Amino acid sequence: MFRGNKPVLILPGILMVVMILGGYHFLQQEEMITNERLPEVMEMEVDKTPTDDGVRVEANWDWTTMPEEGMYGEDYIGITVTDPATGEPRHDLSFAEGQLELRYGDQVIEESAGVTVDNGIIFAFSNKVEENMTYGNLGSVSVEVVGAEIELEQIELHFLHTWVEHSPLVKEDAAFTEPVFDGAANVPHWVMSY
Repeated sequence: MFRGNKPVLILPGILMVVMILGGYHFLQQEEMITNERLPEVMEMEVDKTPTDDGVRVEANWDWTTMPEEGMYGEDYIGITVTDPATGEPRHDLSFAEGQLELRYGDQVIEESAGVTVDNGIIFAFSNKVEENMTYGNLGSVSVEVVGAEIELEQIELHFLHTWVEHSPLVKEDAAFTEPVFDGAANVPHWVMSY
């Protein structure tokens, strides 16, 4: 059928065409996720452990899929403690040892401390892609809630995600009930509470 070196030249070409067509078919089947649908694929683990002085809150999150529009702006995590009798935030507590870390694999690529507000604590962190490293899709937060008689179900963690460049969040409400961005209106976002 083939004589000489023709098989050596033709077979790799056929293999490359098959690989290209197979890869294209695979990518077409892969469903793209939007920023609005990101909560469907986001994994969040929240642990609340009683301590001598209060409760240690630790959380880890991971987006299993990157949004098709990309990653821009800042995201925020707020931690609140509610008084079960009134439904209002508790003001007799303090927050200590608050630390947020973003990771790329096992490497810590960004750290930030929280800002204490009237009803809790807020952490801000980058949401971007820089030099093939993604910021914001994988991270952890840890904080000690110091106070007496804290019930674990009173503590909530709120994750605020944005996907456009925007003015900074006005850090006054750790529950992100109606987030206000300094001088910006209609910033697309969603909030998930755990």
